Amino acid sequence: MHMSKVLPATLVLALLGTAALAQAPAMSPAKQEREALMRANNGAMRALMPLVASFDAAAAKAQGQILMDNGGKMAAQYAAGTDQNDTGVQPVTWTDAAGFKAAADKFTADAAMIGAATDGPGLQAAIQAVNADCNGCHRTYRAQPAGRGRGGPPPAPPAAQ
Repeated sequence: MHMSKVLPATLVLALLGTAALAQAPAMSPAKQEREALMRANNGAMRALMPLVASFDAAAAKAQGQILMDNGGKMAAQYAAGTDQNDTGVQPVTWTDAAGFKAAADKFTADAAMIGAATDGPGLQAAIQAVNADCNGCHRTYRAQPAGRGRGGPPPAPPAAQ
């Protein structure tokens, strides 16, 4: 193929890509803040995992504090009127605000157990409690992306023969 044909084809593809991006709906500031909060929670949980085997009270307390601080922000992050353009969240998040707040409060209380851990096994138990809170909240309040099997009840066991 000659360069005279490659350059126009490349320009057309670039323009089409730019047009597609321009038509994508903008992410609301509330959604951006929620995603940043969840990424921070994920980072704190990942940072805690190696501390189970090699316990460091100060490091565990620091990561636990991140989770506690974010738990205190969750209900406000999902306040009434923040649901625009957020297909990743189930409507029940806003219709059952009290249930969502109770889940956030439980998360915050369980995150406090991380900072109070005195050894690896205690930290592991606290991590498991917080992880259960995350999973429970995501099953109830998070809309699952198409093609992903997470969320909802587990499949029923096979029928006895």
